[in-house]
Amino acid sequence: MSLLHTGNMEANIVGDFDYDELDACFTQERLILCSAPIRFFDPPREERHAVWHLQDSDERACAFMAGPAPARWGSFGDESPLEPIEGPILPPILFVPASASKADRDLAVQRRRQHPLYCSVTLMLLMEIINSRLFTTVRDTLGLTYDVSFEVTMLDRIRSGWFSVHVTSHPDKIYDALNASVAVLRDVRYSPVNRREVARAKTTLLTRHDSDMKDNMYWLGLITHLQNDMVPQKEVTCLRDLKTMFEAATADDVNDCYNFFEFGDDKLFTCVGTSGRNPPPRPDFSLSKVAALLGVDEDELEQSANIRSTESFNPMSMFNSILSAAQSLKMKADNKGDSKGRKLEGGQK
Repeated sequence: MSLLHTGNMEANIVGDFDYDELDACFTQERLILCSAPIRFFDPPREERHAVWHLQDSDERACAFMAGPAPARWGSFGDESPLEPIEGPILPPILFVPASASKADRDLAVQRRRQHPLYCSVTLMLLMEIINSRLFTTVRDTLGLTYDVSFEVTMLDRIRSGWFSVHVTSHPDKIYDALNASVAVLRDVRYSPVNRREVARAKTTLLTRHDSDMKDNMYWLGLITHLQNDMVPQKEVTCLRDLKTMFEAATADDVNDCYNFFEFGDDKLFTCVGTSGRNPPPRPDFSLSKVAALLGVDEDELEQSANIRSTESFNPMSMFNSILSAAQSLKMKADNKGDSKGRKLEGGQK
């Protein structure tokens, strides 16, 4: 609310109007704006998922999903006003030998996570990794889309942000594509980010950074708010340490960033837009289809997913319960196969 005062407001009005009347109306509206409390809209679950159809000769479909994301400045989970950094900003420790003591390893972690760029760097790495997982799963493996992307809106002066997923598909596949995207986002909790993914994301982002350094607009973006009191933690040293912070980031850092996202049904907003002669049918997830896809028994899958018919049908919850149960059963089957193989090998010896 501190941002909404006359010193930070600008109004541009063009038209045929009476100046005195306009000035009176604007003054009254400005006082109302500056005195009204901020209220966050929290609709019921059924109102969080919108569907829209346009009758058209071309069949197209697009889905959006959005939800809250952590802020890029300050500490994760802290929404209090930013305070200026006391003392010098120390660069991160790039290399910690395997023989280093626990105190040295803890010092390296502390140095990284106390750096002002820690949140921004880990958010960008996580965004790149989730985009790669979405593309690999939703497009290459399941063949449900030809374009899917994950973005995080990182604001400088507001102590919050949001993420969004954009997926395009055929109307008959759009619900499957949307729910598969949700499943990929939630699966990071059970299949954490690994070192290979972090190394690949680092290479991509650092290559892009080196290329963009030739662009004046990129430089303008980097130096924006350097002298803004509303962003006290952005200093020139942030530009100095940007590349070093990318190189020093670890998989644990990226997983720490992921833990501050909320992908629950009560936090997600979705919108599905389609065009064609008729709207696509209501999504109906087939147990046999998922069971065949992952190679598990359909009856066991139904028991593990604990699926019940409810009045308030939530397709995302059902899809994720089926997928989680199928992955669990497949993991158990693989473990049994490994143990049998070890027993057989031991008997032959």
